[in-house]
Amino acid sequence: MRQLVLGVDAGGTASRAVLFTVDGAPAGRGHAPGANPVTLGMDQACAHLTAAVQEAASASLPHVSAVVLGLAGSPGACRELAARVLRPLLPQGPPVRVVGDTVTAFAAGTAAPSGTVLISGTGAIAAKITNHEQTATADGYGWLLGDEGSGFWLGHAAARTTIRTLTAARPQSSPASSASPTPSCPPAPGRPGTPATAIGPPDVGAGSGVGAGGGIGAGDGVGGGGGRLVALVVRRLLPGGVGEDPVAQLAAAVHARPPLALAELAPLVSQAAEEGDPVAQALVAEAAARLASTAAQVHEPGLPIVLAGGVLTAEGPVRRAVHNLLPDAVTAGDAATGAAWLAARELLPEADARALHAAFTRHPDWLFHRTSRAALP
Repeated sequence: MRQLVLGVDAGGTASRAVLFTVDGAPAGRGHAPGANPVTLGMDQACAHLTAAVQEAASASLPHVSAVVLGLAGSPGACRELAARVLRPLLPQGPPVRVVGDTVTAFAAGTAAPSGTVLISGTGAIAAKITNHEQTATADGYGWLLGDEGSGFWLGHAAARTTIRTLTAARPQSSPASSASPTPSCPPAPGRPGTPATAIGPPDVGAGSGVGAGGGIGAGDGVGGGGGRLVALVVRRLLPGGVGEDPVAQLAAAVHARPPLALAELAPLVSQAAEEGDPVAQALVAEAAARLASTAAQVHEPGLPIVLAGGVLTAEGPVRRAVHNLLPDAVTAGDAATGAAWLAARELLPEADARALHAAFTRHPDWLFHRTSRAALP
């Protein structure tokens, strides 16, 4: 049996493990919920990471020759997590390397040892990678302090735009308008030099989705006149329809969910932008500008830029807008395959590892659509 390598990518939302032969043939995969030990707790993170690894490797674990884990969370907690999971599963003790998830994301996009990775998923961060190590970062401060251009940022902007539009459309003489105050929505922090009026969602004017008389329709949740983004958000957050005070209903629906659940609205921004909604298009452009600005803080000209994370790897207007600003950027494959390639790199001559990079990182159909484990070659 040929040597096997195991790559793992685990964050707050999902854990993925992939098994390859050392020459790049896929041999197994596993998937489980997130395994960030800081946000989920060590015991739950261990359980999820163990499930992903066991599903990917199963009885092949004794034949694994190298392992790389890309983990989100504090370095100390990640090392403890890796030790607690892998010591029982790999008693023979093959080389195990624990790196940040930025390192595996970068490796999933390029064989170059150094450059920049820009990640936008639920959160957003840019990292400078030097010889396959993270050496500097920009943003990544979490939803309360940053993550500009992330899925959360887009979803939050969509919700704010919607509630402001509904508030503006509400008849001032309506009993609901005096009985239900509109929740305060403080502006998102901006980049230095950004005018206050440009922060957050743009103003919503004509074509915002609310009819000329301020009516709220029972079908889409808004009246005629366009406003695809507003209609989509109302449908998602108020699936049972709207009543006499949609502003209060929308606010209650948002506050009833965890804050990060707003990231689920990000695809609605992309959908509305594709359908010509000018407000959604403005949000896409602003998200792309903020992401490009984040990358510029750590990027060294002449080195590659890799785009990673769900917002930037999915085909859509945000990725296109970022590519327009960063035309030389490449899109990463799955970060777990980047981890597997880094593991193989520990066993191969440098030239061979570079030549095999695409064999490891360009397997989207196998990773996401196959339902059974591949047979070992």
